[in-house]
Amino acid sequence: MREIFPRPGYVRGEPEGLILSMWCEPAHRRRGLEAILAWCRERGIRRITLHASLQGRPLYERHGFVQTNEMRLELAD
Repeated sequence: MREIFPRPGYVRGEPEGLILSMWCEPAHRRRGLEAILAWCRERGIRRITLHASLQGRPLYERHGFVQTNEMRLELAD
């Protein structure tokens, strides 16, 4: 969880959920994301961000996630 810097629709310093390295054991598949979303709802977290693989994107889209454009720069040492 991290605080969102002010932007349209998020001006009160609300927290943002950040999902990193999402994976589930085969026996628990299709329940991990639901558990995360429920956890966020219980805490009033309205915005959740993640980076989806091409294979994972359909799962997240079924739950209402939309693709956004992000750019990254990695500086050499």
